[in-house]
Amino acid sequence: MRVRPHPGLARRRLEAGAHTVDVRGTFAPTPGTAPVLLVHGLGMSGEYFLRLAAALAATHDVYALDLPGYGTAPRPARPLDVPELGGVVAATVRALGLEAPVVAGHSMGCQVVVDTVKDHPGLCSGYVLVGPTVDPGARGPLGLGWRLLRDTLREPPRTNALVVRDYLRMGPLRYLRTVRHMLHDRIEEDIRGCASPGLVVRGAHDLIARQDWALRLARAAPDARFLEIPGAPHNVQHTHPEELAAACAPFLAACRPGPRAGGPR
Repeated sequence: MRVRPHPGLARRRLEAGAHTVDVRGTFAPTPGTAPVLLVHGLGMSGEYFLRLAAALAATHDVYALDLPGYGTAPRPARPLDVPELGGVVAATVRALGLEAPVVAGHSMGCQVVVDTVKDHPGLCSGYVLVGPTVDPGARGPLGLGWRLLRDTLREPPRTNALVVRDYLRMGPLRYLRTVRHMLHDRIEEDIRGCASPGLVVRGAHDLIARQDWALRLARAAPDARFLEIPGAPHNVQHTHPEELAAACAPFLAACRPGPRAGGPR
């Protein structure tokens, strides 16, 4: 089934602590379900989540974030590191007034999500890591670059076009500086501090987040499960949005809203 961006998604610019973010979202709480906040990866924007957001919006209040310096969000004076971006995500949850959301990240966004959950206990009812980076076997620019190149050959042309456009929009210097932050981050250690329930997901054809690595992360977490999407590459949220949404549905249904995180809606 071909999924189109949800027509009900509105776009807003928010102050998230000391930084500014852009958010596309439904901005309409769904009683009895946790809102979902989608956090993109290195060089990307919330745009590559729009097909997944469309699939989720039938049952959930959903938001796709542009972090500072990504997509259309204003650039800070310097690229933010992973813990700083985690703080921005937490500030975005509060600025939106979300009630114990599920935060879902893709690729480097998984590292950001883990820092959000670890450093802000009680803020989120759960977290989802889709194609998480970076495993020790690719913890260098050459190893990671080789995997990225090989995975590109498995992505459809429209996905690659979106990736290239967002990379160019970020700019090579800012991209390379952020790569250093990504490679220095240790998600496999940080995830041990995530008390909320988690779900680790990968496309079965993902050459960046390999199966053994994703399983290792799920086992390192205090409370996390693992699943795969058959036939999907790294950008599973863009290539297989309906399948990903359906696979995550039982986990999302088990995550219930709690007390308000604070801030105006």
